[in-house]
Amino acid sequence: MMLRFFVLFLLLFTTSAVAQNKSESLQLPASTSLNNSIDLLSAYIQRESVSGNEKEAAIFIEDYILTTDLNLKVFSDFSDNYNLAASLYPLSSGKPNIILQSHIDVVPVEDFNDWKYDPYSGYFDGEYVYGRGALDAKGLGVMQLKALEAFQQDYDTTDLPFNVTVLFLSAEETGGDKGAAYVMENFEEELNAVVVLGEGGAGYQNVLKNKPNKVVFGVSIAEKQSLWLQLKINTNSAGHGAAPSKDYANMQLINSLNNLTNRKVLLLFNRSTRRMFRRLGKAEGGLRGFFIRNINWSILAPFVRKQIEREPFLSSLLTNTVTVTNIYNPPGPPNQISNSATAVLDCRLVPGTSAKSFIRYIERKLDNDNVKVTVISKSPEAEPSRLNKYYRALEDAIATSYPDAETIPFLFPATSDNSIFRSYDIPSYGLIPAVITERDINSIHGNNERISTDILKSGIVIYYNFLKKIQLKEPFSLFGMNDDEDESDESK
Repeated sequence: MMLRFFVLFLLLFTTSAVAQNKSESLQLPASTSLNNSIDLLSAYIQRESVSGNEKEAAIFIEDYILTTDLNLKVFSDFSDNYNLAASLYPLSSGKPNIILQSHIDVVPVEDFNDWKYDPYSGYFDGEYVYGRGALDAKGLGVMQLKALEAFQQDYDTTDLPFNVTVLFLSAEETGGDKGAAYVMENFEEELNAVVVLGEGGAGYQNVLKNKPNKVVFGVSIAEKQSLWLQLKINTNSAGHGAAPSKDYANMQLINSLNNLTNRKVLLLFNRSTRRMFRRLGKAEGGLRGFFIRNINWSILAPFVRKQIEREPFLSSLLTNTVTVTNIYNPPGPPNQISNSATAVLDCRLVPGTSAKSFIRYIERKLDNDNVKVTVISKSPEAEPSRLNKYYRALEDAIATSYPDAETIPFLFPATSDNSIFRSYDIPSYGLIPAVITERDINSIHGNNERISTDILKSGIVIYYNFLKKIQLKEPFSLFGMNDDEDESDESK
């Protein structure tokens, strides 16, 4: 689900039509068949796995793993909580573990008639595999699994420094409680994770106005925290619509919500967003690049605020957002004034914002002691991941296939399983390692979701090269930066 948001961000800097770049350096490992990968994904999609019903698809992946030389681990096997893994070594080996993770569950299909092909057919037309989950995120899981399978077949794995585990998780689309959160709560020590690669950004063209053909890969290193709140008010006011009191429940709630939604919103630049804009501006170059690179300068504040107010998605990167998603009363006739009114808020908090302090801020802005605020759900608070050797190996793996591409770390405004791993202080990076078109992005959670053979191949190759660079200690460039330099640069 993250990928669609990333592309919306990139489109803020786009002025020309989208065009997909095909790398000339994408050569599948000799031990991997693209046709077999397509067949595996197609069959995986055919196992319908809307959140809460992941078992059939999970068993299909489990059976496939048993046909390989990888080690199978089933963490849980319930219909709504089925989590499993394929690993290079048994988890009992205790080796430091590189985790490649995706989710089994998918969102429901609203109208089958709007699809060109049955959404659970996994239909392959010679270029694209169609079906719910093709990109989000069954295709990602197949990329990871086939890359690990090829690496094991191609290299002597007698005593490599790292284990590698491909995780297939439940319930990502509903918050991860029965997926990533369950696995970490019960198997953290056994997993022994040192880095996690999951879903996130992707590669895209026409991002840089001055260099429209240059591919930009976005790797998420941080996410906003989700905080879902319920606002409820109960009164004992008159109940007939013909003679309303001045303070009946709906009116009180509407007035409080107006106070909240009309508040002045602060722009919150943090380490992740400053780094993101600095890298993007450097890649852009020229005067435009200068402004992007220094977007947080106070002297540019009037221009920046005006631009952000025109771009809701850009605003979501730099502010704590509050969205009123539901307002309702108990059932009743049109002329009955309800004594109870409820609203639901979807709040997304910039890293570094305390959920507890933000709730107090909400209560102050509502300015009504009769409104009771309760937490429905919240994702874990997590610090952004540092740009360590694993991130740089990922950059190098991308550069091997896309030598002229730019890789940029960014803050993602939504929430995925990556945030759960980050809350355990495990560096986590979000990326679908391929160049994606706008048409493909729009299919995620929509109609005619699809993945091209080029995307599938690119993902397998980049994951494979990433494993080579880490496991075989192949030299990789540091891009003139180490962790300490990265930290010190943030204050500039």
